[in-house]
Amino acid sequence: MPHVPTDDDVYEVFAQTGTGSALSHVGSLVAPRRDAAWHLAKETYGRRDDLFRLWVVRRGDLIVSSAGDRGLLAAKTRMPHRQPGFPTTRRRDRSAAPDATIAAPAATVATQAAAARERPGGSVSECGDAHGVAGRALDGLWLALADDLFVLGNRLGERIVDYIDLEESLAVGSIGQEALAHAETVLALHGFDGPAADAHFFERPREQWQVSRVIGRLGDWPSTVACGLVIAAAVTVLAEEPAAHEPAIAAVRDEQLVHLDHWRRWARALAAWPETSEEFAQAYAEVTRSAGDLFGAGPRDVPADAPPGPSAAAAELHGRLAALIRDSGGPGSLLPDLPVARAAGNGGSVLADCLAHGRVVREHYAPEVFR
Repeated sequence: MPHVPTDDDVYEVFAQTGTGSALSHVGSLVAPRRDAAWHLAKETYGRRDDLFRLWVVRRGDLIVSSAGDRGLLAAKTRMPHRQPGFPTTRRRDRSAAPDATIAAPAATVATQAAAARERPGGSVSECGDAHGVAGRALDGLWLALADDLFVLGNRLGERIVDYIDLEESLAVGSIGQEALAHAETVLALHGFDGPAADAHFFERPREQWQVSRVIGRLGDWPSTVACGLVIAAAVTVLAEEPAAHEPAIAAVRDEQLVHLDHWRRWARALAAWPETSEEFAQAYAEVTRSAGDLFGAGPRDVPADAPPGPSAAAAELHGRLAALIRDSGGPGSLLPDLPVARAAGNGGSVLADCLAHGRVVREHYAPEVFR
């Protein structure tokens, strides 16, 4: 009776034809032994081409996916920053910091968003009007958190070259990149096209920024961990609103949950190490004390006839933020009981300093890259 080949008899062949090419799967063959399989592969697949490298692997030794693994293999997000070429799209000179001498636009953020929607081609988001995402009452909170994410992403970029640990530094760089993409996503959902988003972030005078006081606490590694944790928690809380059902917001939420897990792990490590526990406890207290304005509307976001004090929606979000921070394993939160208003003009100088630092890197270390 003839022998029926099994996976132990079948070998998969991978070949590389030159130093500049990739190792590729070229076929399969049946052989009784490993050495015979290699020689048979050489004769079968190397007759017409010179091979630079030849790998022959028994099929039974491979770890392969099955049809049931499709869900695990699917990309978790469709964020544009994950696509090759993202850093070069709409590239222009962004090295200039926001300047208070630039004439302030007459429109507020809400007016800019409305104008962007009315502009031909102004709304580039596949998710449509922002009011279908978080509701009209939450627009100001989303735009404020977009400012926080944008400045945070720029500041975290500095950590890529500030060596902590190779893996940790790469993780911080990835979080910073995604924070920038999330900020852009929020603006797109509010009707800003590419040029309008650039103008919003790079040409807005400093006095129009209303970044959370948390951003001002960004400094050393313990304070960076605390800041990243509370901002990721705030974005996660807002993205879990029932109205925030759009796919882009769901993707932002999923990635921010991953960020939150990273920040929690770093927070627990800093709190546990005797060398850093006291320093981290102090940084965590200062950051959480400053985080009361994460859901605090700025002066321009409050209608003239609105009653004093935080809105019911902001107070409810703030309460959920407090619970999430409390469950994050920090050494003790000093988050205020109620949200407080954001300060106008806060954040522009932080971004200006960050962009100025970036100009130094561009001009002195890699000028040919940024021409």
